[in-house]
Amino acid sequence: MHIDCVLSLQQVKNVTLSMDEELLKAARAYAACHQTTLNRLVRELLSRTVDADPEAAIREFRRVWAAHPVDTRAWRWNREEAHERGR
Repeated sequence: MHIDCVLSLQQVKNVTLSMDEELLKAARAYAACHQTTLNRLVRELLSRTVDADPEAAIREFRRVWAAHPVDTRAWRWNREEAHERGR
């Protein structure tokens, strides 16, 4: 018996998201209640949104981005913050 296996390797990129603390707490609780991780939850929500209508997803991203402006020009990560994990 001969079985051919094809391994699909997708390159995964890390991203940094900013949100208020209450939203983060609620999102973590939601993910825990649904036996998943916050990372997987965000990935699946984005995937469903983009797959449904890519142009609408881009419009919604721009709408949300414009509604919540963040000035990051003065912000600089230090090594500890960049590698900090949730505790």
